[in-house]
Amino acid sequence: MKFTFYKNRDLNNVLYSILSYVITPVILIVSTPLLLEHLGASKYGIWVLINSLISVLGISNFGLGNAFIKIGSEYEASKDQIGFNQLFRVSFTLSIILAIVVSLSTYLFGGYILPLFFDSTGTREMMSVTHLVGGIVGLRIVNSIISGSYMARQRYDINSKISIAFNLFTSIIFTFLAVLFKDIRVLVFSLFISTIALLLFNILVAKYNNPQLVFKLAMRKSTLQKIIGYGIYSWLQLIISAINSQADKLIVGGMLGPAALGYYSVCMQLVAKIHEIPTAASAFLVPKFSALYEHKDVDNIRSVYSRAMLYKSIFIIFSGIFAFILAPQILGIWIGSNFAEQHADLFKMLTIATSVGAFGVIPYYCLNGTGFVRFNTIISLATSASSIMLLYLMAPKFGDIGIGLSKLVSIPLVIISIYVIRNKVFKLNAVGEESNSQINELNVKAQ
Repeated sequence: MKFTFYKNRDLNNVLYSILSYVITPVILIVSTPLLLEHLGASKYGIWVLINSLISVLGISNFGLGNAFIKIGSEYEASKDQIGFNQLFRVSFTLSIILAIVVSLSTYLFGGYILPLFFDSTGTREMMSVTHLVGGIVGLRIVNSIISGSYMARQRYDINSKISIAFNLFTSIIFTFLAVLFKDIRVLVFSLFISTIALLLFNILVAKYNNPQLVFKLAMRKSTLQKIIGYGIYSWLQLIISAINSQADKLIVGGMLGPAALGYYSVCMQLVAKIHEIPTAASAFLVPKFSALYEHKDVDNIRSVYSRAMLYKSIFIIFSGIFAFILAPQILGIWIGSNFAEQHADLFKMLTIATSVGAFGVIPYYCLNGTGFVRFNTIISLATSASSIMLLYLMAPKFGDIGIGLSKLVSIPLVIISIYVIRNKVFKLNAVGEESNSQINELNVKAQ
C-alpha cells in the first residue's frame, strides 16, 4: 500500500526536481576532472562555450514553451480538453516552424556567428558541426512543447525523472568519449543524437500521460493571439535569463581566455546548484499559481507562496553557509589541493552572489503565474542590463572575481519582487475579503 504523501503531486514535483539536481553533481564530481585532464583547460573551455552558445540560441523559441505551460494550466484547471488540444496543436506547429528557421539560420550564418564567441582554433573545430548545433537548438524548441503537455498539468515530476535519466546517460557518454577521442566534434555529434532520442521518448511519455493529446498541425488566430500575448513577455524573460546566465562565460572566455573560463566554470558547476535546485523544485508553482489565480483563490496563493519561501530560504541559507565555509575542502577533494588554493576565493564569492539571487526564485514564479509577467520582465531587464555593464567593466580589472561582484546587482530585483508580492498580489486578497464581508452583511440584512 502506498503512503499518502506519494500521492501528493506537489511533494512529488519537489522531490523529483531536487533529486534531478542532486544526482547530476555526483556525476560532475567524477566527470569534470576527467574532462579537464583529457581535453585540457582550453578545449574544456570551448566545450563550455558550445553549451553556452546552444543555451543562448535557445532564446529563439520566443517563449513558446512557457506560454504553453501557463495557458495550458488554465485549460487544465477548467477541464477543457478541447481547448488544451487546440493550444497544443498550434504550439506544436509553431515549434516546428521555429526549429526549421533556427536550424537553417545557424547553418547559413554560422560562419559569421561563431567568430563572435570563439577564437580561431575554436571556430575551426566548430565549423564542421555548425549544422548540428542548430539542429540541437531546434529539437529542444519542439521538445519544450512536448514536455509542456504534461508540465501544464503540474506533472513536473515526470520531466524531472526524464532529466535524471538523460543527464546520467549523457554525462557518462560524454566523459567516455572525451577520454577516448579528445575531440570536441565527437561530443557535439553525440549531443545531437541524444537530443533526438530524448524528443522521441518524450513523445511517447506525453501520449501515455494524456491519451487524448492530438499530434496534428494546426493554426488558429485566437489561440495564436493568446500565445503571443503571454509568450512575448516570457520570451523577453528568456532572453534576459539566457544573457544573464551565459554572459559571464562569454565575457570570461572572450576577455580572459578559454583556460580562465574553464576554472570559472568548474566553480560555477557546484555553486550554481544553490540557485538551480530551488528553481527546479519550484518550477511547478507557475502552473499552480496560474490555476489558483484562474479560480481567484488568492488565499491559497498566499499560503503556497509563504510555505515555498520558507522552505527555499532554509535551503539557501544552509547550503550557502556550507559551501562558503568549506570551499577549500570541497575544491581540494573534488579537483585537487593546488586548484583549491588558487580558486577558493572565487568559489566563495560566487557562493554569496548566487545565494542572494536564489531568494528571488519564488517571487519570480508567483508574479508570472498571477498575471504580473510584464512587470517581471521590466525588472529583470533593468537588473540584467546593470549586471552585464558591471561585468564588462569589472572582469578585465578584477578577473573572474569581478564576475561574482557584478552578480550582486540582483539584490534590488529580489527586494522589489518581494515588495510587489506583499503589496499587490496579497492586497488583492484583502480587497476580496472586504468585498465578501460586505456581501455577507447584505445577505444578513436581506434575511
